[in-house]
Amino acid sequence: MRTPFALSFFLLLLFLTGTGNCDQKTITSTNFVVHYDSSAERYAHQVSQTAEKSLSTITGSGTIGHKPEDKISITLTGTREEFRELTSGVLPDWSAAAAMPGNRIILSPLPGMKLAIDRILAHEIVHIILHDAAGGRFVPRWFHEGCAEIFSGQWGIRGRIYMVWKVSQGNLMAFEDIEQVFSARDADVTLAYDQSMLAVKQLISDYGNGILPHILEGLRDGQDFDQAFETAAGLTLDGFEREYLNAVGKAYGKRTLFFTLIPSTWTFILILVVIVYIVKKRRNKRLMSQWEIVEAAENIINFRPDPPDGD
Repeated sequence: MRTPFALSFFLLLLFLTGTGNCDQKTITSTNFVVHYDSSAERYAHQVSQTAEKSLSTITGSGTIGHKPEDKISITLTGTREEFRELTSGVLPDWSAAAAMPGNRIILSPLPGMKLAIDRILAHEIVHIILHDAAGGRFVPRWFHEGCAEIFSGQWGIRGRIYMVWKVSQGNLMAFEDIEQVFSARDADVTLAYDQSMLAVKQLISDYGNGILPHILEGLRDGQDFDQAFETAAGLTLDGFEREYLNAVGKAYGKRTLFFTLIPSTWTFILILVVIVYIVKKRRNKRLMSQWEIVEAAENIINFRPDPPDGD
């Protein structure tokens, strides 16, 4: 996720056994069960309707081609304290949602953020669908975040200018860099999300909407990700990475500024670039503070080929 309102990872909370509210009510729809109490009732119906709409958009697009058989559980907490309790207190104060083990999503009361609920839910739902579709097998972070960003991210003029800036500096990330980015103190988290989204978009553009379901099918059949990717694409993952990085370099090279991003004068663009750079840096710092907090927590998504001892 790129927005500071949602988390793009799955937390492994072994002690979680329930939602813990004896006054809890539920709204059951076709694909979701929303749990809430009276303090969160004003959001419950909106959450239920938005979740169904998001799932319909995600699965109906044909891009992922999978829907979990079991209903997805959404717990809408009434207070920030309850949200912190259900997420073990490991999330930063501005966090609003987390996807959990067992097809579960935890949402905070979202004060003043109701307009962002569609992006929040879409992002978390995509993570749950991918994990379920892969049969719990390892899926690289660039693939996870790229798919989630397609349905929840916003790619506007600021994102394009920032990508031109990074290309001009020769600072594009490889897939391996993205895999490790959240553990590196000075890593550019925003760039990792942007590049992940562009990688998945190019994958779909090159091979069509059926490529993602084909890869996920290979994972369910017992292949590792590299094998599933090559079977589906007819190209090694390394080969696709080289083609993708080359394409990004061409699409967002310096000439892009001249031909597509300059509305009037160089002065205006230079000022805009500086503003975007500062905004991205501040956002990146905020995201990194989040990851430093949760670094000790494991993800339900196995972001490493070999699970840690004790799993």
